[in-house]
Order: sequence, then structure tokens, then C-alpha cells
Amino acid sequence: MPLTSGQIALLSRCFLFREVPEGELPGLLGGLSAEAFPQGAVIYSRSRFRKAMGVLLEGQVSVLKGRDLVLNTLGPGQCFGVAALFCPADSYVTTVLAKTPALLVFLSDDWLSRLFQRYPQTAVSYISFLSQRIRFLNQKIDSFAAPSAQEGLYRHLLAIQRDGRAEVSGGYSQLARALNMGRASLYRSLEALEAEGRIRREGRTIYLVQMEKEF
Repeated sequence: MPLTSGQIALLSRCFLFREVPEGELPGLLGGLSAEAFPQGAVIYSRSRFRKAMGVLLEGQVSVLKGRDLVLNTLGPGQCFGVAALFCPADSYVTTVLAKTPALLVFLSDDWLSRLFQRYPQTAVSYISFLSQRIRFLNQKIDSFAAPSAQEGLYRHLLAIQRDGRAEVSGGYSQLARALNMGRASLYRSLEALEAEGRIRREGRTIYLVQMEKEF
């Protein structure tokens, strides 16, 4: 289905199009189409994926490692699939599932190559995004190599946070498995971080207090 004016406005806030003149966006994006996925649908898997970046227009998707380890939950305006672009690999690194009914638009590697040629600054934005992803992965590695369970947990929260807020979307039991620690150890670490004033918990949302003050 063709993109609506509201969906084009949403895409204009994506990192990739911030340097494109606003008046040129409708013509640039007008040839793209939105695709619908029902809740629970596998959008990308290790063996089935596209050489394209998916941008979420409506709903939520979960990014998983293996069958049940949730790495991230994405909402409208966020993207996935960068690891599948400009790369000869014949497998994908994660599984992307529709957490809710979802509407997406896919930007192929050929389409992006033409975008970069026409608007060179978008290539710089793309490189900047990749640099941030590398930093995210390095923080994940640090969390597994941390000197204590408490510090490992905090580094993991730093890696997954957005604007000072980390969502434990898969629940605390799943978080304990992801960090290779027991639930009792996880809760002790959470309580210690709270006592030190480094985090604040509200259900499955964890606020990183120092970062929270910066936003």
C-alpha cells in the first residue's frame, strides 16, 4: 500500500532523512510501499531476510537472539536490518518478530545506494548510525566481561537504555538468563544499584538516574 502523508512525516524524523530537504521527501518516498505483518509473524530470521533496512511505521517488533532472548523492542520510526545491507553474508544475525500487528517499509540496498549518491549527507548519517551500533555492541561485550554481577548488570542496562530508560521487555527471569546469573543474584544487584542511587525501578522499566538527569 502507498505511504500516507502521516507515514512520510514519520519517516522524515528517521536519522536517514534528516538532511533531506523537507519539500523533496514526498517525491523521494512516494514510490515506496508499506507492508503489514500480523502479531507473531517472523519478519527476519537467520535464514530468511532481505537485503533491506526495515523501518517501523506502526506497532512494535522484538529483536531476539536465539529463540527467547529479547535484545531490543522497536517502535514507530525505529529500524532494523542494517546488518543485512552491503554484506555478502547468507545468514542474518538475529530474529525479528512482530510483537504486535505491525506496518513496515523496507529500503533496499539498491535504493539506499541511489539515496547516498543523490544526498551524500545521508551516507554520513548512515555511517554515524553504524558507529553507534558498534558502541552498543562494545557495551554489551563489556557487560559480559564486567568484574562483578552488579557492575555487569549496570553495564548491560547502559547498553540497552534509550534516553536514560531501559525496558526489561522479556521480564527479569529472561534478563537473568541473558546475563548468565541466578535470579537471586540479579535481584540483589538491582537492590544494590537502587541503594547506591544509580537506578530507579518502576515495574519492568529501569531508569538510570544519572542519565535521567541529562534528559
